[in-house]
Amino acid sequence: MFAKATKNFVRETDCGGDLIPVSRLNDSDKLQLLNLVTKKKKLWCWQKPKYHFLTVKLNDVLIEDKPIKPVVVESDFVKYEGKFEDFVRGSIETSFGKINLGAGGKGFVESQSSFGNLKKQEADLQQLMKDLKGRTINLNNNLLQQVLERKHEVSVSENGNVRKDSNVVLEIPAPTAIAYGVIELYIKRDGQFEFCLLDEQEGGFERENTEGSSYPYSLPIRDSSFLYQPDAVDSDRHSGDRNIIPSDVSLSVLKQDLLLLKMQFQPFVKLSEDKQGALNKIFYELLHHEEMVTALEEMLDSIFTGEEPDFTDLKELKPPQQQNLTDFLQLIGYSLQNELLLQKDQLHYKGLFSAAHILISAVAELSDYTLALLRACCDIQIIPALCCLPNVASTDGTLTLRDPALAPLTDAGRFRIVQRLFAQSNINLEMMESSVKAVTMKEPSFFPFILYIALYGFYALGGTI
Repeated sequence: MFAKATKNFVRETDCGGDLIPVSRLNDSDKLQLLNLVTKKKKLWCWQKPKYHFLTVKLNDVLIEDKPIKPVVVESDFVKYEGKFEDFVRGSIETSFGKINLGAGGKGFVESQSSFGNLKKQEADLQQLMKDLKGRTINLNNNLLQQVLERKHEVSVSENGNVRKDSNVVLEIPAPTAIAYGVIELYIKRDGQFEFCLLDEQEGGFERENTEGSSYPYSLPIRDSSFLYQPDAVDSDRHSGDRNIIPSDVSLSVLKQDLLLLKMQFQPFVKLSEDKQGALNKIFYELLHHEEMVTALEEMLDSIFTGEEPDFTDLKELKPPQQQNLTDFLQLIGYSLQNELLLQKDQLHYKGLFSAAHILISAVAELSDYTLALLRACCDIQIIPALCCLPNVASTDGTLTLRDPALAPLTDAGRFRIVQRLFAQSNINLEMMESSVKAVTMKEPSFFPFILYIALYGFYALGGTI
């Protein structure tokens, strides 16, 4: 509940994307100005950064001299009375009957939550940079040595410690940090460092050699364009996201990447009907419970990178949800016994694990409302038609409704659901007289592709693609 409330708070109040929601209440105590955090390597090109909180501050790793005392500015942030989506059920009337849809959009019943009067703390950045001029980081510091061995990035929490002054619904003690911001550091081999203040700058350690990053699994996805190749951690600096989808173009722009995606999900297609059905049922259940998606994503990321899985999120789930995740792991080649993750024949399950990992990682990036709409599309069995759209769209995004594969879109009720789903993923879907037009919105980022990963994944579990 805490994670969902903070995520919704950030989505509704931070248009610039500078704040990161705190996902666990226990992590709040670790957030102080100028605390160091490590940024986990992204495994997929569309993932948002994730951070691991450390117990040390920037002062703890600087070469000897007087400690830095940042000038702290505290201000009122906002009195937050948010809409906390708790999957209250609603319904949509269509020409072929009534379907249920989770709450979250305009016109649906929503639960209310409040963090009360919020305060924001931030350091005076200009003064901080003056105070740090000429200072260097001790790269022999034990903590940094451990970070360097793991080839993680290091950033500094600087520009946001949003706190709660009163408790209303969730009974969170004040002050509690519910969101934070980071500024990355680029650290040179001699210990000098600089703040990365421009969009094209990324933090990390200056690279000592040209060795590429390695992963313990030789998965088919490594040969595709989906795997994120770290461009800042121990490597040359590089600007911008790769393969960002352009604005105002036909949905057919996804066609080439979807060919690779089709190959990625072939292990789902090759499963027996019983196993397909079992996996499909669990994935559908995940769309109802964001906390299950988070726990499973963390676990699969750990398996992929060879790290020891953290079972904290799993323990916080209800018993039926824990059983669903245990069953899921069993289906993709892992058994969970007394917090020990035992692997079955790796070669046999390698492709299946990769397909499950990419699908979970994409679903984890979608909002509650998008997941609710995706569930509705599963309910009305329109997924196959949606998977066809990029392949049959013209260069200007036009799709003729005379195509039998697109017949489901002629129903006004179904079309409205799909239109909302696409809008949540930065795709504009417009009904014409005898056709539909599908084009990306302005600066769509990876969202159209993320949506199609989810659509293709469910389609593969329900048949062939």
